[in-house]
Amino acid sequence: MKPSKRLENLGNYYFAVKREEIRKLEAEGGEKFISLAIGNPDLSPPDEVIDELKRALNDPNAHAYQSYGGLPELKETIADFYLKKFGTKIDPEKNILPLMGSKSGILYLHLAFLNPGDKVLIPEPGYMAYKGAAYLVGAIPQTFELDEYNHWQPDWNTVESQLDEKTKILWLNYVNMPTGVIATENDLKKAVAFVRQNRMILAFDNPYSLITTQPASVLKYAEDVPVVEFQSFSKNFNMAGWRIGWVAGHEDIISQIAKVQNNVESGMFYAIQKAAVKALQLSDEWMNHLNEIYSKRRKKAKEFAKKFGGTCEENTGGMFCWVKLPEGMNAQDFTDELFYKHRIFISPGTIFGEKWNQYVRISLTVSEAQYDEAIQRLQTWKK
Repeated sequence: MKPSKRLENLGNYYFAVKREEIRKLEAEGGEKFISLAIGNPDLSPPDEVIDELKRALNDPNAHAYQSYGGLPELKETIADFYLKKFGTKIDPEKNILPLMGSKSGILYLHLAFLNPGDKVLIPEPGYMAYKGAAYLVGAIPQTFELDEYNHWQPDWNTVESQLDEKTKILWLNYVNMPTGVIATENDLKKAVAFVRQNRMILAFDNPYSLITTQPASVLKYAEDVPVVEFQSFSKNFNMAGWRIGWVAGHEDIISQIAKVQNNVESGMFYAIQKAAVKALQLSDEWMNHLNEIYSKRRKKAKEFAKKFGGTCEENTGGMFCWVKLPEGMNAQDFTDELFYKHRIFISPGTIFGEKWNQYVRISLTVSEAQYDEAIQRLQTWKK
């Protein structure tokens, strides 16, 4: 049986391959690996959220099929969240669609608006799922470069030069992954003005929206413009395995994504939706505490990077450090050396785009003690 042509450009997911390799190597013996590569939150969700999940399990309606479009209470709470956090008023029925994780919504958007041969603009370095979703629907991913000299923001003249009548969607992601760079109000206004002028969809991926000192939403500047924003409970509330998020924005785009969704899914688990409501109702104390933890870990990650001469991008958010290597160092060779010689797993920049071979990404999702152990293992490392 031959697989479909749409799979020809899809390789195996990098982190899945490496995790399987770690499993085999550890089974053979030796030191445990220190994994500083994957953005998998190691901390628990808030206690109140777990308690609400348990309570909701006993609700008489908990185990039945749920509404395709999500609980009205969840959508209303998301709308309240936008008003409280970002000063943005949106209609819970027309402008919000809960998702089984924002990653599924990325594919649904592409299915809803891209035909084979259409083009989608994708930032590089950037999240691999954007390109994968484009390939799955037979669209053509076109990358545009972000670089340190423009503080990892798009050069809009360069982006505009890539447009033609087949270009339908532009992806942006801030707080950015992998660089951690934060978009300013001016950056967001420029992005909205660009898609308004060029009559295309802006898909704004915002899963780290609260893991920053400057929470921001593009929807604040996007009234009557074809813009949608994806958010997730995975990072902000340590609920990665729960698979719940949402997309919010332009009514016409939301309705078409919903049409795809209700042909694929049969509604999200009631108890998870109720717990998500509780998460969005938490006081600022939760996020302040979480950001404090990540701030301490970021300092440790910088200390680790300093051992091999790397420098972390400054004034960032999210749960990663984007590290520039010293001149002459090769990210792929260096990460292989760490992996096989020191049993430390970090991400080479090349998995986010072939050009980024002078960068590595370090995750902030391990304890401070794990960074100390990684630093200790590098005591004998020589450039």
